Amino acid sequence: MHLVQLRIESQQVQLISPRPLQAGQQVTLTRVNEQQVQMQAAPPPESPGKSPAAQSALQQALRQALPQQIPLGDALNQLVQLSQTPAVRGQGAIGQLVQSMLSLFSVTPGSPDADQAIQRNLQQGGLLTESQLARSGNSDKPPLNLKQQLGQLLKAAEQLPPEPRQQMQRLVEALQARSTSQQVSSLQAWKELPDGGQERVFRLDIPIRLEERHDNAELTITEQRRPDPDGEYQSFWNVALSFDLHQQGSVDVRLSLHEGWRLQLQFWAEALPTLRRIEQQLDPFTQTLHDKGFIVDHIQARQGKPQQPKLNDIQRRLVDVHT
Repeated sequence: MHLVQLRIESQQVQLISPRPLQAGQQVTLTRVNEQQVQMQAAPPPESPGKSPAAQSALQQALRQALPQQIPLGDALNQLVQLSQTPAVRGQGAIGQLVQSMLSLFSVTPGSPDADQAIQRNLQQGGLLTESQLARSGNSDKPPLNLKQQLGQLLKAAEQLPPEPRQQMQRLVEALQARSTSQQVSSLQAWKELPDGGQERVFRLDIPIRLEERHDNAELTITEQRRPDPDGEYQSFWNVALSFDLHQQGSVDVRLSLHEGWRLQLQFWAEALPTLRRIEQQLDPFTQTLHDKGFIVDHIQARQGKPQQPKLNDIQRRLVDVHT
C-alpha cells in the first residue's frame, strides 16, 4: 500500500493507494460516504508507438532493416579497405570522411579519450538523432552525426566508377539499416513494470580499435524508475556490454548504478587466460572508479557467459521479424 498526498485548492488530503502514482498524474475522486472517498487513477495516455498503426510501421521498418544491417565495427573495417583501393583512393573527400568517422566513433582501450569516444557514439551515433533535433529548435547547430556523415559519403561516392560506387552504396545502406533497427528497438519509450515502475532501453554499437582493425561491442543501457517508500521515483541504471576478442574469447560486462554513484560490476570471460588478465586489473580499475567519485559496492570476474534475461516485447518482435 502507498500513501498518496493530494492538494485540493488549499487543502491537503492523504489517501491510500494499492500502487504508487506519479507526481501530476490525473485521478478521479468519488465520495462514497461522509468518511470515505474512492480514488481512481486516470489511464495514462497511449504512447504513440503503441498504436496499431505505429506498431505496423515499426515492424515494416524492421523487416526492411534487419536483413541489410551490419555492425558499426564491421562496417568501419570494410570502409577502410574500400577507401584504400586504387579506384577510391583518388577521391580525397571519401578518405577524409572515413577518417572522420574513425576518429569520432572508434574507441581505443586504455586511451585518455576512450570515455569521450563512447559518449560520442551515444550522442552522435544516430540513436538519439531525432530527439536531439526536436530539442534543438533554433538553437546552435548540433554536431555532425553518423547519419549525416553517411549522407555525405553517398554524395561523394557518386563520382566513383560503377563497381566501387555500388560497394559504397551497399555499405552505407547497411549502416543506415543498423541505425534504423537500433532506433526502432528504442522507440518503446517508457514501459510500465508490474511493480509500478517504468523502464526504457537503448542499444548501440561501440567499435573497439584493436591494432589495425575494429571489433564490435554491443552496448545496452537500461533505465528503470522505481518508487521509494515515499512514492518518489528513483532511477536505476543497468549497462550490458558484450564483445568477442577472437583468440581471447568473448567478454561480457554488467554494470548497475543506483543512488547516483553506487556501482556493482560483474565481468564474464569465456577463456581462462582472459579471465586472469581481467582479475589482475580489478584493483586498479576499482581505484580509478573511486578517484572519479563512484562507490563500488561489488566487483567480480567469472569464467563463462552471463545468464540471458527474458525477451521483452520489442525483442520478441525483433526475433519474429528476423525469423
